[in-house]
Amino acid sequence: MKKIIYSLLFVITAVCAACDEELPKASFDLYELKTLTATAGDMNVALSWEAYPDARPDEYLISWTSGSSGAERGQMTVEAEASGATVSDLVNDVAYTFSVQPRYTGGLASKRSTSCTPKNARYPVTGLTASAGDKKVRLRWTKPASERFTNYQITVSPGNQVIKLDDTTLEEYMVEGLTNDQEYKFDVVCIYPMGNSVSAEAVATPGIIYPVAVNTELVVWESAVFAYNDMYFTGGNVKSVSWDFGDGAASAETTPSHAFAATGTYTVTITVTYTNNTTESGSVEINVVGYKWDSMSLNFNGLTGYVKTSNPVFSPDGKTMYIPTSTPAGHLFALDVVSGEFKWVFSIDKITYGGGALVGPDGTIYQCVRDASIKNVYAINPNGTQKWSLQLDGPIGAFPALSADGVLYCLTNKSTLYALDVANGAIKWQQSLDGTTGSAVAIDRNGHIYAGTSEAIYAFSANKEELWKLSGVNVTEQGTFALNGNTLYATLKSKAGLVAVDITNGTKKWTYPTTGGDAYFPIVDKKGVVYFTEKGSQTVYAVDADGSKVWVKKVNNNLNYSGAALSTDGVLYIGTQSNNKIFGLNTADGSTVYEESVGQQVMASVSIGPDKRLYCGTIGASNIGSIKAFDINKTLETDSWSIRGGDIQGTNRQK
Repeated sequence: MKKIIYSLLFVITAVCAACDEELPKASFDLYELKTLTATAGDMNVALSWEAYPDARPDEYLISWTSGSSGAERGQMTVEAEASGATVSDLVNDVAYTFSVQPRYTGGLASKRSTSCTPKNARYPVTGLTASAGDKKVRLRWTKPASERFTNYQITVSPGNQVIKLDDTTLEEYMVEGLTNDQEYKFDVVCIYPMGNSVSAEAVATPGIIYPVAVNTELVVWESAVFAYNDMYFTGGNVKSVSWDFGDGAASAETTPSHAFAATGTYTVTITVTYTNNTTESGSVEINVVGYKWDSMSLNFNGLTGYVKTSNPVFSPDGKTMYIPTSTPAGHLFALDVVSGEFKWVFSIDKITYGGGALVGPDGTIYQCVRDASIKNVYAINPNGTQKWSLQLDGPIGAFPALSADGVLYCLTNKSTLYALDVANGAIKWQQSLDGTTGSAVAIDRNGHIYAGTSEAIYAFSANKEELWKLSGVNVTEQGTFALNGNTLYATLKSKAGLVAVDITNGTKKWTYPTTGGDAYFPIVDKKGVVYFTEKGSQTVYAVDADGSKVWVKKVNNNLNYSGAALSTDGVLYIGTQSNNKIFGLNTADGSTVYEESVGQQVMASVSIGPDKRLYCGTIGASNIGSIKAFDINKTLETDSWSIRGGDIQGTNRQK
């Protein structure tokens, strides 16, 4: 029995040994890949991998599949020494799964797989523009961020002209030999090894062009911007320019502003110097005509009004004038300074009577209303549409102030000071003050805010911190301050006259009393002399910076809400209610050097415009006033607080 068992064991052992000799190596010797990564290309994917150190495959089998019926599956093999391969002829924007298997003598190892989606990398040009010239068009573009494209191709239609550019660094090209007054379409593509990019398109119509871009008919003292036409000057890259305006003035600025002092025809010549030091010149004739208007009735599209307290303010470019009205409502009129035509009227149902207007650096107009039954702060776009509106706690007669960082400060007759975000009218903060009337607001160079009421003058930081308070002063309502250095000047009610306040600590420097009624609208010249008027009287005051009298002038015409404007040559202009006059006073001694009849009552401040004319609003019959313009050929003094509001935008901010 034992012999039989031993014999069987021997047979089994022998059979097993024979089987072991015929089998391949165990599967754990068929090393799969250690890592596999895929990088998307344009209609291709680059695979790279890392094998285990002991792996000795004969080759690699690569296969790929996708879930899209429009994309074929496939496979390929690469030699054993490879550590990567590129799979081409794929479909862009389709997700593929790639698998790589090492093949050994004993068979295939397990798969290592990854997914990737090929993308179109034939980037086009961007920002294509077409600028028309005389029988030519200049194309400009931004080249793609790729080093793979080999050239540009431009197709010009009609005609189907094809232009190939081998210099891939180019970002502009002049297409010449075109027909004037014919519209052309330009298609620009980048050519890549895998094909073309999508086309960028632009259209232009060539025609006769001029060397200077400017309005060729101007009014005297109308400021115009002159720009050379780079489609005229195509001799190279411009290094510098030189302008001769034909009136004795010249400029080396690229785009200068210039105004002509007299009527006539002027030949403006520009000479450009190219980077290769060659020059080219061109010229244009400018016809300068006289002022086109001197009086416009405040009556437009059925909206009317007259002007009380407010002076005209101007857009940043000086081309548009704004004036609010009082009675029967408070409409804001926008007037083209050159033509005298109304651009628009913004309807406000209640009277303004102070409260603006004020123009921001972006052209937005701000107007407050002397009524609390409606929204009484408006922000108006330059085209006359409403930007935003807000209703505060009381009527607003005080002229607002605008900070350099975009905060509008409004003071209501509830004596509440508001800080408003000009972007949307949101209230940043508010502060209740003593007094029954809010009278005046101003901002100094440091951004500190000053508010005057019927009981006190306050100073605040931009974050609402009270810096000081001066009690016992009754600031005139519908009024304004003036700032000069570290001194604030405030006009007061009931014969109290003028007070000078040290803004560093709020102490009173001095007061200058008057003998009539309420004092109005202080302004300061560059010597520090302060000028103001008195409501209901006929007196203009000039007071030195130390509080002493310089002169007092009786103009023999009643002054009500009258505010002056100061020219650079030392003439103080002011309007009167009785006898309807405009006076110009010599600031040295108060003597009259200019007098002009207005024809209607002036109960408001005057302005000197950027066109060297004097402007004022009036009160006429049937509650319809006018805007009057006077040719004084003077420039506003800009080195001091020389006008109601401190500047011709009425910002009430110290510069």
